[in-house]
Amino acid sequence: MKIIASNGFYKVRVSRKEVEEFKRSWPCSGLPDKAITFTFQNGDLVDVKPFSVDGPAAVALSQDAQRFAKEKEKK
Repeated sequence: MKIIASNGFYKVRVSRKEVEEFKRSWPCSGLPDKAITFTFQNGDLVDVKPFSVDGPAAVALSQDAQRFAKEKEKK
């Protein structure tokens, strides 16, 4: 995962490989076989790219991305 911070927003990019690894625990997730970027502001999810990503697996992956960003922020 990679974090990009800018003007009160931060984006967490989950690589295609990381999405594939995540999908092993969610085999019927419907997640695409490509990178996904989650954008957060003040701890709230405000954008997802690609826009077609949704459902419980996408929520779980976004929460993983948010936790990753918070852990990196502590360092």
